[in-house]
Amino acid sequence: MKKIKSIKQLKAEKKRLIERQAELEKAIKYDWRDVKESLSPGNVAGQAFSKMFEEKGKQNGNTFIADGIAQVVAGFVKQLVEKAQGKFGSWFKK
Repeated sequence: MKKIKSIKQLKAEKKRLIERQAELEKAIKYDWRDVKESLSPGNVAGQAFSKMFEEKGKQNGNTFIADGIAQVVAGFVKQLVEKAQGKFGSWFKK
């Protein structure tokens, strides 16, 4: 760390630190949003079904077909869970 020799340098360093803090807070905000999205019930259920079908496909040797089925089922499950989540949420808000 450099020594600060003047008020001008102090103000510049303060400005730099404030900008750096804003950048880090923004990064934390985006990271937190990504974590919340990845842990939503729709994503968790979709990932679970996708993994189940991948395991079965690998055992049978039909990875291409299993991957396709897993993606389709994961999409359907995600949609269903998100709809259910919305319905349950509206029930509890009443």
